[in-house]
Amino acid sequence: MKVIYKLIMGEHPNNKFFFFNYHNVRHINRFLKKQIPLIKEKGNENVLVDVGAGKSPYYPWFKDSLKEYVAIDVEGTLPPNETRPMIRQITAFAEELPLPNNYADVILSNQVLEHVIDPQKAVQEKFRVLKSGGIYIGSVPHLSPVHLEPYDFRRFTDLGVRQLLENAGFTNIKIEGSGGIYTAIALILSMDWMLSKRKEGQLQKFSAIRALLLFPLVGFLNISSLVLDKILGDKKRSPANLCWTAYKP
Repeated sequence: MKVIYKLIMGEHPNNKFFFFNYHNVRHINRFLKKQIPLIKEKGNENVLVDVGAGKSPYYPWFKDSLKEYVAIDVEGTLPPNETRPMIRQITAFAEELPLPNNYADVILSNQVLEHVIDPQKAVQEKFRVLKSGGIYIGSVPHLSPVHLEPYDFRRFTDLGVRQLLENAGFTNIKIEGSGGIYTAIALILSMDWMLSKRKEGQLQKFSAIRALLLFPLVGFLNISSLVLDKILGDKKRSPANLCWTAYKP
């Protein structure tokens, strides 16, 4: 079943349009790839800190410009047998990064701030760890079902993201939305179909069987919503996802 699932859905971050979270993944991928030249301009001795790294899926995109890739996440989420070069794993929370001041050239943090206890403190920690001139690349959902409960605390607007970043001291902030209301609706419907019913005291579960049964419908929703957004959508009003870059002066 795992082989069939990967064949149809792809493997993160290279998921196909049959995947329930396709619109968010597509947006993050496109946004991150646009940042690769900015990092290469800094040379090939950069330190990148990935906060909320999980399995470090974006490592291959940046590794040629790095001397160190620091993967940070909470206990139990980092791969136990990581062998890729330059990756150093640290178990920690986003609000308390065990790194010195002015350490990193780049901080990457995707889909994390909605899950932390104190988002302002988490952003301030990234500011502290970045070198002067360093870049913070991040993303958060704007519209999404509750997921990864009980650690899903909030949603963000572009205005709220900008306030967090400015309050921490970041400048040259650029925020991009993922699309319009039609792709947002497609994502919400698809996620809701795949996640277990929410029950107090129970962790979220994902149904791979349901994903395989419904993949033609999800694929149709994802493609048709892209077309509708192109014709009718307002990318600034109701994006499903937000990505940004911000710099430490």
